[in-house]
Amino acid sequence: MSRIPMLFARALCALLLLPGCARAEELLSLAAARRIALDRQPLLEAEAHQVDAARDAAIAARQLPDPVLKGGISDLTATGDDIGTLTRQNDTQFTVGIAQAFPRTAKRRLRGERADAETQLAEQRLLSDRLQLQRAVGLAWLDVWKAHQALELARLSEREAQLQVEATQIAYASGRKPQAELREARVALALLRDDLAKLEQDDGHARSQLSRWLGDAAYRPLPDGQPPLPEPPPLGALLEGLRRHPHLDIAAAEVDVAAADVRLAKQAYQSDFSVELGYGHRPAFSDYVNLQVSVDLPVFTANRQDRGLAAKQSALLSAEALREDRYREHAAEARLNHGDWTRLGTRLAHFDATILPEADARIEAARLAWAAGSGSLSEVLAARRAALDTRLRRLDLQTDRSRHALQLRYLAARDGDGDDRESEGVTP
Repeated sequence: MSRIPMLFARALCALLLLPGCARAEELLSLAAARRIALDRQPLLEAEAHQVDAARDAAIAARQLPDPVLKGGISDLTATGDDIGTLTRQNDTQFTVGIAQAFPRTAKRRLRGERADAETQLAEQRLLSDRLQLQRAVGLAWLDVWKAHQALELARLSEREAQLQVEATQIAYASGRKPQAELREARVALALLRDDLAKLEQDDGHARSQLSRWLGDAAYRPLPDGQPPLPEPPPLGALLEGLRRHPHLDIAAAEVDVAAADVRLAKQAYQSDFSVELGYGHRPAFSDYVNLQVSVDLPVFTANRQDRGLAAKQSALLSAEALREDRYREHAAEARLNHGDWTRLGTRLAHFDATILPEADARIEAARLAWAAGSGSLSEVLAARRAALDTRLRRLDLQTDRSRHALQLRYLAARDGDGDDRESEGVTP
C-alpha cells in the first residue's frame, strides 16, 4: 500500500473510532503492564548505570598506581648571618623527582578479578530486580483485575435487582404483592449500589498501587477474559532448577567476591616495591641524580596479615552459608505456592461443577415460587445475594491461584527466560 492511502486509512479509522483501531492499544493486559514497567522504571536505569560503573572500575583495578611527583628544598639556613641564603652554605639544594609504586603483578590481576566479580554481582542484581519488578507488577495488576471482575459481577446483580424492583412494583400495583415487599426490593437494590461504590473504591486503590510502577498507564481499561499465565513446571523440576535462579546467582556472585578477597588477603604476605628517581640542584656545587628503591617488609604478620586473611575467610564462609539459606527459603516458597496452586485448582473445579450451578438453581426456584405466590420475596433476594457472594468467593479463589502462578513463574525463571513475553492459551 502506498503512503497516501495508508495515511488516509489511519485517519478514517481515527475518525470513526473503529473497535480494534482506537482502543486496542489502550487495553492494559498483564503482558503490557510488565513491558511498560520495564521500559519506564528508574530503578532499573539506576542499576544499569551501576553495572557500567563496575565494568569501568574493573579496568581501572588492573592498572599501576599513578606516579607521584616530588619536589622541595633542603638544608636551607634558618639562623645566623647566612639565614635564607642559597649560595653561602654548601648543603642547600633543590630537588625534584618522581616515584612509582609497583604492586606485584599477581595482586593487580587479583584486584581485577575481584572487580570482575563485583561487575557480575551488579549484573545479577539487575537481572534479579527485573524479575522481582515483573512479579510486583503482576501482583498489583491482579488486584486491579480482581476489582474489575468484582465490579462486573456486582453490576450484573444490580441489573437483576433493578428488574426485581420493577416486577415487584407491577405486582404491588395489581394488588398481588404487599407494599412491604416493594420496599424490601428497593432496600436490596440500594445495598447493592452501596456495594458497587465500595468496589469502585477498591478499584481506585488498586489502580493507585499499580501506578507506582506504571504511572498514568495504570488507569487504562483492562481486556476481557481471564489473565493468561503459564502452567508451572512439576515441583521436582522447579526445585532442581532453583539453584540456577537469578536471585541465587546473586548469592553465588557474593561468594565469588568473598573468594577473591581471600586470594587478595593471601597476597598481602608478599612484598611490593617502589622506585623513586630524583634530580638535585645545588647552587654552589654540581647537580646530582638520586635513585631509591623501597620494599615492603611484612614481618609482623600475626596481627595484620593473619587477621586480615582470617577475616576474609570468615566472610567467605558466611557468603556460602547465606547462599544455602537463600536456596532453602526459595525451596520453601516453591513448595508452598505449588501446593496451594494445585489445591486451589481443585476447589475452583468444585465451584464450577457443583456450587455455582446450585446457586443459580436456587435463584430460579425461589423466583418461580415467588411468581406463583407460594414463596416470599425474601427468599428470592437471599438467593440472589448468596449467588453474588458465591461468585465473589470464587473470584477470590481464582485471584489467589493466579497470584501463586505468578510466584511460581518468578521462581521458575532462568536468566530472564520468558520475562516479558505473553503466555497464551493457559489460564489458572
